Amino acid sequence: MGLDGFKLRHLRMLVALNEHGKLGVVAEMFGVSQPALSRTLNELEHMSGHQLFERHNRGLIATAQGEVIVRHAKMLLAEAQRAEYEMVVAAAGQGGSVAFGTIMTPASDYVAPALKRLFETHPTIDVSITVGSSDVLLEDVLSRRLDFAVCRIPSGMNPLWFDHIPLGKETLRVVVAVNHPLADKAEITESDLRQQSWVLQPHGSFLRHVVDDFIRRHGIVPASVVSTSDALLTMLLMLQSQRLGILAEPVARLLEKHGLLRVLSIAGDISVPDFGLVKLKDRELSASAELLYKLFESA
Repeated sequence: MGLDGFKLRHLRMLVALNEHGKLGVVAEMFGVSQPALSRTLNELEHMSGHQLFERHNRGLIATAQGEVIVRHAKMLLAEAQRAEYEMVVAAAGQGGSVAFGTIMTPASDYVAPALKRLFETHPTIDVSITVGSSDVLLEDVLSRRLDFAVCRIPSGMNPLWFDHIPLGKETLRVVVAVNHPLADKAEITESDLRQQSWVLQPHGSFLRHVVDDFIRRHGIVPASVVSTSDALLTMLLMLQSQRLGILAEPVARLLEKHGLLRVLSIAGDISVPDFGLVKLKDRELSASAELLYKLFESA
């Protein structure tokens, strides 16, 4: 018994069963009958030597062993999809591909300069960039949808899963639209920040935890809060709804330079732990991904 008989189609079925939990739904997705899919699942469980799903009236629920194989199935499917894409790119005579993620702070100081250096020597490399929170990015690193990420390792993740190279520090700034009543005030007090409307990162995110701690320590009671991870919507809400926002300092200063936002002068920084270059431990990167990874590392 073992996994030697598993095929990519089997892995896709297991992932779909885990996501939908219904034999009938997945059978229709794969163009087979429900009894045939049930037999296939039984055969896979026999081959693996483990029960992969528990059968309930409400559907299928993955066992502990099932969760393990589904997690690895997602990684293998992502690698297979990436291999197919890179073969197409190679056949077209292009320069390969790399997919990485980043939190917002490094965009101006690290990501843009590294990409500039990359394209100076390898202009045909296809680069895919995901911008998000550290926890979401590292889930994609774990599932191999991303080669690596420029972020921090959240407390809920085991740092032993990753190779981590420190890159820089992050300071947050409170920002407003240039026509906001606080925009031209030389020194902002705690009372100025009370009963203001804010736009902040979603609840549960690392940055929201940091900001909520800042708000509590300074006794700030917001009039209202809109929570979103979308950078464009954050900008629009600040510009059109007179809301206060909190952005990483390099981003805030860049927007201020272009006359879009104003950084408020507040005593004390809102500091967060350092960010760095993070990849799955012992993962062998493609030549293109390794090249860009080294450019970040040299920064």
